[in-house]
Amino acid sequence: MDHHLSHLLASPTIFSSLIISILFLILISLKLVKLLRAIFSGRKVVSPPGPWRLPIVGSIHHLGGTTSSSLPHRRFKELSLRYGPLMHLQLGQVSTVVVSSAEIAQEVLKTNDLIFANRPCTHASEILLYGPSDIIFSPFGHHWKLLRKIASLQMLNGRRVRSLQSMWIKKEVSSLMKSLKEEAGSCVNLSEKVFVTISGITSRSAFGKKHNKGRHLEAIMQVSERISESTHETVVSHLFPSWKWLQVLVGETRVVEEICRNSDLVLRNILVGEEEEEEDDDDEEEEGECLLKTLLEMKDQEAPPTLVEWAMAEMMKNPRIMRKAQAEVRQAYRSKGHINETNIEELEYLKAIIKETLRLHPPAPLMAPRECTQTCEINGYTIPTGTQVIVNVWAIERDSKYWGSSAEEFLPERFVKSWIDYRGSNFEYIPFGAGKRICPGMGFGVGIVEIVLAHLLCFFDWELPSGITAETLDMGEYLSSTLRRKNKLILIPISCI
Repeated sequence: MDHHLSHLLASPTIFSSLIISILFLILISLKLVKLLRAIFSGRKVVSPPGPWRLPIVGSIHHLGGTTSSSLPHRRFKELSLRYGPLMHLQLGQVSTVVVSSAEIAQEVLKTNDLIFANRPCTHASEILLYGPSDIIFSPFGHHWKLLRKIASLQMLNGRRVRSLQSMWIKKEVSSLMKSLKEEAGSCVNLSEKVFVTISGITSRSAFGKKHNKGRHLEAIMQVSERISESTHETVVSHLFPSWKWLQVLVGETRVVEEICRNSDLVLRNILVGEEEEEEDDDDEEEEGECLLKTLLEMKDQEAPPTLVEWAMAEMMKNPRIMRKAQAEVRQAYRSKGHINETNIEELEYLKAIIKETLRLHPPAPLMAPRECTQTCEINGYTIPTGTQVIVNVWAIERDSKYWGSSAEEFLPERFVKSWIDYRGSNFEYIPFGAGKRICPGMGFGVGIVEIVLAHLLCFFDWELPSGITAETLDMGEYLSSTLRRKNKLILIPISCI
């Protein structure tokens, strides 16, 4: 017996054939088990269509493309034109379904909202968020509902923005206006200035008067930027979650643990600072809110400044729209002598510009993945438990089926006197998602964008740098935690009021 075994192992051909035969039998057995389950369950399992797959990598090789189409949301749209609005992709070990129509999005996010109320937990989120236990990745349940209630009612609603108007927002926006006036007539990096301004606003809203000097702002911005960059450094853990050894081998675990340490250090310094100053501060309203607000803020710091960037860039490419918006804002300023929350509520065209910007440039072009917690049927296809579902918001919001022949054009007029809103009830327009997991900070973020954009339009005319025209202005995209401009927006402010 030992002699025959030694002979077998010593013969590469025989040994290889044996291994292949065993693997083949295992695959056949798995297919047979799957077939028997389908037969005895009494129903036919029909999977959504999708491209052909390779061993191990699955459908990943189909996601390559030219420079412009290699971005996931663009590539998913191209593939959906061939395979349909409900498409199956095997992304490494992760079975994924991509939704590219409003009708199917409604089935997932409304009709079957409870089944898809969870998000898949990644290796990075487990480390960064301790479990996770934050509002983004926390499983649907009591803990998540409590976080959601705090966020929606106390921190990230429109009333919060209005309450900050007279104090912190006014200070930060005034500082931005002063800086732009000092540099009027010369090129300025508007992307950077807007990011600093809005980061200052969110920082003040999180830390209150105790941190008005902004000593922690730079550290928060650095950590937020690092978290955004890490999206491209944690691909392996997303696609092959069970291969922990590979995550260590390629350095993903080290990267995430380093970010976690830096994030904890920033938060610890803030909390220690609060304890030291607590005795000198009688403002009880701000006590106990700092940590949660900071955690929420650091996950979504890019969206409002990115939205301002895209809106200004689109108006630079469409001077008619810029002039119309400026006329509306300046008329409101002349009648009141200032720009505040009351004026802004009357600025219908400005609000339409923001809505149109959200349509063409949604902060999250691919909605954060949902996880199927119970086998169900969507559009006639079976979605098994554990399947990851991604809604391609970018594709839906540019679909001519819903937006007509002008779907790719920047046309704010489509939202003037329109009943379509971004609060998740119109599934052809869901820039902040829909259902139970809709973004809780949309009112807070849009409120800040309205104020900043109104001031930029009211007090300045804007010109492009020498050699750049409206037709040649770069509108390239870069996808991190949000859909950002590939290049910074450089403009020339001209004081006019």
